[in-house]
Amino acid sequence: MKKWFRKEKDIDGEKQISSEKISSSDDSLLKIPETIVGLTNLEVSRLFDEGFYNKENEDLSRTTKQIILDNSLTLFNFINLFLAISVFLVGYPKNALFFWVIILNTAIGVFQEIHAKRTIDKLSIVNKTEVTVLREGQIGKIYQDEIVLGDVLILRLGNQVPSDGVVIHSEGLEVDESLLTGESDKIAKQNGDPVMSGSFITSGLGFIKITAVGEANFVSKLSKEAKTEKKSTSELMNSLNLMIKGLTFAIIPIGLLLFWSQYQSTGSFPKTVLGVSGALISMIPEGLMLLTSVAFAVGAANLARKKTLVQRLSCIETLARVDTICLDKTGTITDGSLTFKELIPQAGFPASEIERAMGEVMTALSDQNSTAKVLRNRFSVKESLWKAKEVIPFSSDRKWSGVTFEEKGSFVMGAPEFIYSEVPEELAEKLDSYNKQGDRVLILVHFVENLTSPKLPEEKETVGIFIIADTIRENAIDTFTYFEKQDVTLKVISGDNPITVAQIAKKAGIRGAENFVDMTTINDETDFSELVEKTTVFGRVTPYQKRELIQALKKNGHTTCMTGDGVNDILSLREADVSVAMASGSDAARAVSDVVLLNSDFSSMIQVLNEGRRVINNIERVASMYMVKTIYSAILAVTFIFLFLPYPFAPLQLTPINALTVGIPSFILALEPSYERIKGNFLTNILRISVPGALTVVFSILVLQLAGIWFDLPSTDVSTMCVLLTGTVGFQVLLRVARPLDLKKKSMIILLVIGFLACFLFFGDFFMLTNLFNRNVFFYLPLLLGSRSIFNYMSLFMTRVSYKWREIQEKRQKKKN
Repeated sequence: MKKWFRKEKDIDGEKQISSEKISSSDDSLLKIPETIVGLTNLEVSRLFDEGFYNKENEDLSRTTKQIILDNSLTLFNFINLFLAISVFLVGYPKNALFFWVIILNTAIGVFQEIHAKRTIDKLSIVNKTEVTVLREGQIGKIYQDEIVLGDVLILRLGNQVPSDGVVIHSEGLEVDESLLTGESDKIAKQNGDPVMSGSFITSGLGFIKITAVGEANFVSKLSKEAKTEKKSTSELMNSLNLMIKGLTFAIIPIGLLLFWSQYQSTGSFPKTVLGVSGALISMIPEGLMLLTSVAFAVGAANLARKKTLVQRLSCIETLARVDTICLDKTGTITDGSLTFKELIPQAGFPASEIERAMGEVMTALSDQNSTAKVLRNRFSVKESLWKAKEVIPFSSDRKWSGVTFEEKGSFVMGAPEFIYSEVPEELAEKLDSYNKQGDRVLILVHFVENLTSPKLPEEKETVGIFIIADTIRENAIDTFTYFEKQDVTLKVISGDNPITVAQIAKKAGIRGAENFVDMTTINDETDFSELVEKTTVFGRVTPYQKRELIQALKKNGHTTCMTGDGVNDILSLREADVSVAMASGSDAARAVSDVVLLNSDFSSMIQVLNEGRRVINNIERVASMYMVKTIYSAILAVTFIFLFLPYPFAPLQLTPINALTVGIPSFILALEPSYERIKGNFLTNILRISVPGALTVVFSILVLQLAGIWFDLPSTDVSTMCVLLTGTVGFQVLLRVARPLDLKKKSMIILLVIGFLACFLFFGDFFMLTNLFNRNVFFYLPLLLGSRSIFNYMSLFMTRVSYKWREIQEKRQKKKN
């Protein structure tokens, strides 16, 4: 088998290149077939003028027009407009003031969301995907939207096909069309075979002539559908939509019944309209949905400023709830750069002969992964003397690549466990110490048979061992320590040797790294649900196994985040609750991910997690405040249908309550820092605060109504006291949701309270409020003093109920699993 020894003189003088980190690709080494020249610049210009270029599809983010329309033309805004017109027409124009407040709030929210959109859009331009194109016989880079009909693209491992085309030259080209067909089988493409946009290259290299651009593509929107097809798991949006749906069905019948009841009790059409309007206005959480969309948009904009692009807004919530992060070794624990350490000759072969063989192999291969780059740089040859007959590029399934040369036989380079069905004992002993050090180990084997299929012959000889070192990120230990403190479990899922991966994970400070498994030893009968709970490091994982591991974690009730950068991560990225890709990774990985780290630094995940928590915590706070007035208004509306008493609030009287205890503070609190871990169910959390507040308001108002009847108090006095009591409870809720109170929040609450009291002292006539300094003090003062105790006792009761409910839900979940 040593006939591959060359007899000719070393033409490159066996030049040794010092070990260095390699990270960039080099298109200058690419061999262009003589028959392929690509389009001329003149042809490109003509085609572009004629409109035959790859027009970008509409962006996933909403346009400015959509933002304005979606936040303005809502069902509740139309109801508010109807009520405003109604009170204006019956002779109470001042009571239409509430609608101008709504317009102002909407304008502020829309402005914030548009500003956030522009920040995100600027970052999206930075993230635009480049493609390699052949024009005028020269290789260059262009953006995907600059592709014209007839262009010749050069696509490699990890590239996503941007437009439909036909293969005009293939070097072991394999394509995954799972985004089109749902099947993940790798399809070999030969000259003349079609390739479709949205598929991605899993192996080899191909020259593709574009046959369709823009909307003419068979799946012109596929890459965007890949990002949006994932079913939303937003607990927050589901809860809000459920609440809105319930209010939509309830508000019209309640309004009609209340109108009848109020007309019966007052006998006045204008007063009836005023009372019904006051009831329905507070039932509508007019600012909550707006604030939610603004909070998400601002969260995405904040991340954009930190070089993190959010491609699906709802994933911000999912990120906040993540309790398990699955990460790859390369590019996450390590920085993706490699250093060649050592060549260990085997079977008596001279080092110079092995270097020549590896140099010829790397010249024949078109692989551009990080391992190929460092080997190509270390074992470069000035002039290739061996003629390649068959080439099989690297793929994430095979874990090896190989070349058959004329008169030299075949060489295969890759992971020992995948080249040998069972690694020889002597070889395994040699590799063991390097694996335990955390080094990456590759072997080069030789055999005489041709490489006619991906299946390797049994008889082969190990020529050399190649030791390559990964570089652990400088901030890796601090990053993983942070996640450990936040009770976020880390799982390392890698295609490399599990011993090597475990050692690197241990160096990076990942807890439980000693619990590892070689996935090549796992059979189909293995219980993955149990495996994922007791194991931290998974080595030699295939793309299909990655997906199964994610599925098992989700089945066990975990909220999962998958980080990746290669085509072998696509299946698991799509399966995870939220997926994060590195910008330095493959086009396909970025296309299907919810979040792209443009600095390719995993430590940015700390900011991502915190921003998600900030958004959800703040929306939870704001929702609690809005739900207080929605709940007490609904209860009062139904109650006053049967009491046949004038409704205690006019729309104008509600303005100080809605603006000062809910509207203004909600906009401030929605943008506050709040990085506490998300706990419990969203709906349960907001009801735990809002129900006690609402019931306290209802109790106070009913007591005042009884006092009004027993002591024959004027209805205006009763309404004034109701406004005072409702506002007082509103501030108690605000104090609760604003915790922890800092100087800024204390100052805000003090100013709001002063503003609320000023409405009584200086603007009472305008807001239809009477004097508080009379005998009425004996009615409202005890309720003012007692409302805090009532609110606290009810809060304690609701907390116990919510904990009990959570225990029942957890037991049900355990039984289901």
